[in-house]
Amino acid sequence: MTRAVRPAAATFLLLAAAAAAWAQPQPREAGPLIVRVPIAPSVSQRPAPPLDPAKQARLDEAERLSAMGQNPRALALLKGLLAEAPHHPRVLVALARVENSLEDYPEVERMARTERMAQRDSLLLARELVIALEKLKRPRDAAQVAVEVWACSPVENDWAGEVVERAADADARGVREVVRRAALRYPDRSDFARAGARLDWRLGDLRAALRTLAAAERSEARPRLRFTFAEELMREGTARDSTGATETWLDLAADTRYDPSYRTAASRRAWDVVVARGTEREFAPRLQKALADLPAAGLSAELRLGLARGLRQAGRTAEARALLEPQGGREDSPEFAAERALADLRDGPPARALPGLRAAAEGSAEQAFRYAEALFFAGEADSAHTWYERAAADPAGAFTGAALERLYLLEESGAGAALLVFGRIAYEEWRGETRRATALADSLYRTLPRGAPWAQAAMLLAGEREAAGDAAGALEPLLALADSLPADRLAPLARERAGDVYRIRLKDDSRAAAQYEECLARYAKAWNAPEVRRKLEQLRRERRF
Repeated sequence: MTRAVRPAAATFLLLAAAAAAWAQPQPREAGPLIVRVPIAPSVSQRPAPPLDPAKQARLDEAERLSAMGQNPRALALLKGLLAEAPHHPRVLVALARVENSLEDYPEVERMARTERMAQRDSLLLARELVIALEKLKRPRDAAQVAVEVWACSPVENDWAGEVVERAADADARGVREVVRRAALRYPDRSDFARAGARLDWRLGDLRAALRTLAAAERSEARPRLRFTFAEELMREGTARDSTGATETWLDLAADTRYDPSYRTAASRRAWDVVVARGTEREFAPRLQKALADLPAAGLSAELRLGLARGLRQAGRTAEARALLEPQGGREDSPEFAAERALADLRDGPPARALPGLRAAAEGSAEQAFRYAEALFFAGEADSAHTWYERAAADPAGAFTGAALERLYLLEESGAGAALLVFGRIAYEEWRGETRRATALADSLYRTLPRGAPWAQAAMLLAGEREAAGDAAGALEPLLALADSLPADRLAPLARERAGDVYRIRLKDDSRAAAQYEECLARYAKAWNAPEVRRKLEQLRRERRF
């Protein structure tokens, strides 16, 4: 007896039937059928006549045999077919592929060069010839064939570019000459200019790369090739490529052929990289020279301020002040006024800059710290102490650590003549006069009695010597401090710094480990103990001490 279907189940069945009917293919009006076929590489510059059905069947059979690994049988079949259909591109390509499979590369080269020359066809047998030439260890010849294809058919640029890259790995200079000749022969082809520039850069010749790109840009209204080249270098993410990108943008900034808008855009991109890498002192004078013919009012306030700061750090205070002057009747900003005061501080004497820095000191913790530094440089330690405290008020502030270090120095050095020398050392360091700073630190280290001020002098001297590349000289004050004043607050740091000098500068891992172990044994609860422990564990993993 059949069970009755419940109403809910019946509803479900009706909905399922309707969905199934809807899913069936629906009749539609007749229309063109669009079939998307992958684009295959061209085998010839000219269309070849079709083979008759019998010959086509033999060609298909030969290709089937080759796919099954029966290359000798395929070779015999194709040679017979070529005798009946001489110079046919399809047959030639199939024959060359079989001969490459049989590793008869000299025969592939002979046949390919003969047929390509006879038919004046740069596409014919190109890919097969490149394979044979690469197997014969002739990268320059393979690149030449790829460039011929590239010139004939720009759509083959991906394949040709890969061949050129592989060839350049083996013979960069030879391949560069091949690409250069193509760029000269086809001056309207910017793709050859870009390829040549990449090879120039690969060989470390950025000047040649920029000349190539600049020459290709002469017919354009904007410096597209160099700008793009710099962006491509930035995507590599290495220090060398970042430097190349910066140099390229500097080259653009100095190119007076172009509208100022393009030049300033290149300047901003270059400066972004310079700031990120902390190389303002090196590049600011060069960028200012590149833009010297443009009015300062055409530059953004941010770029002007950044350039002025870099010029001041490089000691070019006159050029810095020229950029900091109010432009177009606009009111001066506190940042520009503070930077002018820092230019005065750079030129000295420090007291000259105090009024300007005091006017900006209330604006931010950074400006408060700058004013405190100027006071310290000028010998006004008590006033400097007050402003260092204000700069260190925010525990998470960017200048809190530096301000606290100065406070420690002021409190530990007392009020004697040594404090004035410490201020002078700090001033010379800030100005970049490292030799003077080193000489002053050495004098304090030699004359002060062993105590907290002497420990400060020892750390300063070690830092100056290490920065100058004198690793052994840096160790002397560090080890003297660690051994003679083990209870000083700087002793744990001296041990750590000594270990760092051994490990990084002198490559002496065993002595570095000994310093780290001594630091942890003596100062297990010191503030730098976790970092020292991390370094020691890393050293043990790497060297298995």
